Amino acid sequence: MLYKPDDDEELSTAIVSALSDAKGRDVSQDECVLYDSIDPDALDKLFRGESDEDTVKVEFTTHGAIVILWGNGDITIQVEDLESDPNYA
Repeated sequence: MLYKPDDDEELSTAIVSALSDAKGRDVSQDECVLYDSIDPDALDKLFRGESDEDTVKVEFTTHGAIVILWGNGDITIQVEDLESDPNYA
């Protein structure tokens, strides 16, 4: 999923949407919320403050998935669902 910092949607909302797509269900209704795993405000500041010359990458685990964010202008959001992996325990 590609996110542009000037979109009307907050980065944290885009992350929840990407997680929901990967999981095939609405994760916003889960007991575990994004704030339990990472500070969304800090992510917004980190990616908003970057320059086009620098690449920023952040990886974290939440909702049984690995979320990878990277960008140097636009932000790519990649979600790997761990629960669909037979080796995930």
